[in-house]
Amino acid sequence: MAELGISHTHVNHYGSVATKKPHATRYRLQTVLHGTIFTAAFLFVVAMVCGVLG
Repeated sequence: MAELGISHTHVNHYGSVATKKPHATRYRLQTVLHGTIFTAAFLFVVAMVCGVLG
């Protein structure tokens, strides 16, 4: 790999699509989770400002 200029730490980066699929699924689930948490926090703050809570 030295003659290609690719270090050993980045060899798995150029793997097949099958090896990348679990990472893509995990990334998608993590994105959905973060979006849900952000939306819930935003709605909580809006409810506090509008006087619905507290």
